[in-house]
Amino acid sequence: MAEQRAIQPNEDPVCGMTVDPSEARTKGLAREHGGREYVFCGKGCYLEFGDDPEPFLAADYQPSM
Repeated sequence: MAEQRAIQPNEDPVCGMTVDPSEARTKGLAREHGGREYVFCGKGCYLEFGDDPEPFLAADYQPSM
């Protein structure tokens, strides 16, 4: 597996926004990948990550809104 960047437990891995994990879970905006939970700011980021998560986890990925 390629090296992954550090993503905080409350960070949307797609856009980098800070997210309340509890609220994301309540809204159905949390998903597990590779044994770890990721939370998302909205449905767009959630779906984008679900289609192909690896680019968003790559060490050289720079999230931007």
